[in-house]
Amino acid sequence: MLFSSLPLIQPILKAVDKKGYTTPSPIQEAAIPVIVEGKNVLGRAETGTGKTAAFSLPIIQTLSKLGNKRHPSALVLAPTRELVEQIKDSFISYGSFTNLKVLAVYGGVSDRPQKQKLAKGIDILVATPGRLLDLINQKAVMLKFISHFVIDEADRMFDMGFIADVTKIMNMLPKNKQTLMFSATLDREVMALADQHIGTYEVVDVANGEVDLEHITHQLFYVSKRKKIELLKLHIKEGPALQTLIFTRTKRGADQLSKLISDMHIKVAVIHGDKSQHQRLRALQGFKAHKYEFLIATDVAARGLDIPALPRIINYDVPEQADAYIHRMGRTGRAGLSGDVYTYCTKEERLLLKPIFKELESPLISTKHPFEEVVEVKKIQARPFAKKTGKHRYRLSGRKR
Repeated sequence: MLFSSLPLIQPILKAVDKKGYTTPSPIQEAAIPVIVEGKNVLGRAETGTGKTAAFSLPIIQTLSKLGNKRHPSALVLAPTRELVEQIKDSFISYGSFTNLKVLAVYGGVSDRPQKQKLAKGIDILVATPGRLLDLINQKAVMLKFISHFVIDEADRMFDMGFIADVTKIMNMLPKNKQTLMFSATLDREVMALADQHIGTYEVVDVANGEVDLEHITHQLFYVSKRKKIELLKLHIKEGPALQTLIFTRTKRGADQLSKLISDMHIKVAVIHGDKSQHQRLRALQGFKAHKYEFLIATDVAARGLDIPALPRIINYDVPEQADAYIHRMGRTGRAGLSGDVYTYCTKEERLLLKPIFKELESPLISTKHPFEEVVEVKKIQARPFAKKTGKHRYRLSGRKR
């Protein structure tokens, strides 16, 4: 199917064509016609599958026919500042041949410019829950004219403790509106939120099908804590021009690793919760522009990062939750391109591997290296990720020796 086959108006098709897109992704193909019909939708799709366009294109189409209003007609909630900015940029790009005004609001920056732009009038508001509630309490924004409401990454709203704020905002919205909720998982909490606040809705689930992940390879490196930096130096030497996103567990760890890499005369940037929004955006934009060879991030700060053609991920610390591993690996291997995921694991971190193995339905295979910390593990011959199963798990093919 081509985008031109979808029920979209010419200005939107022109914007999509300008970005070089011809074929919609599965979530776009499935969700756009349903949303254009005005139905409520609960959608499930993995990160990086084009779900932003799935909801932004129909909203732009509907609002472009209504004319501009002073108060926002569409509200999108997202869990992180980076994701809010990316969604805003998508609306601006896809609506480039309309007169719609889009604003992103989030904490970590002064609210004065945000309030000034709100006072001038906007059509689409993209926000983090906390800053939106602040602006509502200051009477800087009104929600009574909202006709389209979107929650993006609903599962992460629960994980990051935002659901109380989200629920408070949902209770302020008009009853007569279209609600769209997107999530990487449809667990009990997400379904309960949808049942309570959406009412009648259609489930658009493209995560049931077989997803080809053979272009992503995974390697596990057993290494002592003090030798992690030596292993990193080895991987840097092996691929000095290979752009790499490195995940650490803590903000302090990210800063310490940044200094060690900088001492190697390598350009590196850092994003985490203690960085100002300006610093985080500058780091992300610089990395995308290849100004930096390495970007170090914590899980919360990196949620929703969209970095095209990223070849390598390094888990400098093993994530504490299995779904964080899935999220991290989703930053690479996009759009059919190949990607590598390296995981450094110390003796103290081995217990964290068990839930990851359970999520993947097979252990990762340890890779030999000069700084290896010897552990007793079952040897399994495996290929890179094959297909996603009907249980929404990732499976490695292999057999015991």
